[in-house]
This record gives sequence, C-alpha cells and structure tokens, in this order.
Amino acid sequence: MATGTEHSRVFEALRRPSRDGVPKYVRLTDALVEAITSGYWKAGDKLPTEEELAEMTPFSLGTVQRALRNLAEQGIVIRQHGLGSFVAETDLRLEDPWHCRFLDDDGQTILPVYSKVVKRERVKMRGSWSEYFPNRTESLFRIDRVINVNNEFNVFTHFFADSRMLPALWDTPISKLNGVNFKAMIARELNVPITRIGHMVRAEPFDEAVAAILNVKVHSVGIFMQAAAHMGEKACVYYQEFFIPMTRRTLSIPEQMLGGSATLRPQR
Repeated sequence: MATGTEHSRVFEALRRPSRDGVPKYVRLTDALVEAITSGYWKAGDKLPTEEELAEMTPFSLGTVQRALRNLAEQGIVIRQHGLGSFVAETDLRLEDPWHCRFLDDDGQTILPVYSKVVKRERVKMRGSWSEYFPNRTESLFRIDRVINVNNEFNVFTHFFADSRMLPALWDTPISKLNGVNFKAMIARELNVPITRIGHMVRAEPFDEAVAAILNVKVHSVGIFMQAAAHMGEKACVYYQEFFIPMTRRTLSIPEQMLGGSATLRPQR
C-alpha cells in the first residue's frame, strides 16, 4: 500500500507556482486524473480522504472538495458517503475517437477524452434526425453523453440509432457504456463498412439546458456539429449532434472520414 509520502510525490508539481492562471481546483483535478490514467491509482482504489489531500497539497479543503466533485461529475471518481472516494471501475477514457479529435499544442497529438452517458431514451417525436431515420419511429433511440476533453471543457452529444440495427447500444446497462467507443460496438455488431460520414458545422447560441451541461452562459455562442454515418447510399448507421463550447483547441476531422470507405472490423 502506498504511503502518505509516496502520495505526496504525486502532487509535487502543485507546490510550484502556476503562472498560467489555471484555477487551483482544475490543477488538482488534472493531477488526480494524471495519477489515475497513469495507473498510480487503479479502478476500485480508494483515494486519500479530503483532509489527507488537503495536507498533501498546498490547497484548502474547499478546493479539494471541488476537485473531487468535478471528478465525480465526470464519472471518474465515485464518492460514497461515510466511506470515501474511489476510482470508478469503468475506464472512461474514450480510445480512438472519430469525431471529438481535438489537437494538443503540438498540432498532432489527439487530446484524451472521457465519456459519460447521462441519459438513454426512445425517440417518438420528429426532428433533425428524422431525415436520417424516416421510417423508424418505433425503434429509434437517443443516448446523451458528456465528453470531457483533457479536463479542459465538455462536449455534449446526442447519439441517434435504430435498436433493431444496434441492439447492444440499447440493451447494455447505461453504466457500462461510460468510456465505450461506440464505433467498436458497431463493428462487433455489424461488421459493416461505413462508406460515408458527413459533417455539417455551424455556430449557434446554446439554450439553457445545453449551457448548464457545458458550464457556459445561456445563449453563449458555440459550435453545433452534425455527423451522420452511412453504409451504402442511404442506410444510416447513426446520426450525432455535438454541442461544443468556444475553445482554442483545433478540431481535426481525418481525411478518411470525408470520402472513400472507413470499414469497421471487430478487434481480434
């Protein structure tokens, strides 16, 4: 078992002054995420108590509590009253994302993203998705996810699909969809060639519900992106909507997604 001294080494960098203006709770959140993703704390491990973290770091108890609350909201940590905070059993890191590919400062490295499902429901009404699923009113469903990008900002998404075509995405317990790459699930279910992925992007103000999830002001302008994946000329595999707040990060859309075939094959 790691000692308090070993734990303190994890936070050694936090003792140096920050000159970039990053809030203290964000710095602590980043340090905890780095420790978890590097394997220092693994799924199911208990984190130090709030009081212990306050002693190990140069931050107040209030800052520690805010950082842990931030991690809990992202689904990275589970806080149990009277027991403490534990690393979530499910790895929330989304590997090889297709759409949320934001670049690091080097212009090449894809920033890590972490996904959490917040809702799944049947879709009865018509909307922008109806163009892609015109005759599937009984089997159409929507999954809402919050995708955290490098612990810098959140992206809110609506994922639409047909439960007859992709039953696993409808039947799998929501808690087990956190951190899951839907692309991989589609590959295992269908082994289909995604022959076309179309993207449409525009700037638009966010309503109150979206603004609250993204932690921005109501009517703040951000990016609204739509993505539809097809096999063949007409059959839509899925349709997604992305609400992206203003960010300095560049969103990269790989060339192979803009034309030709992006064949999904199950991993062996």
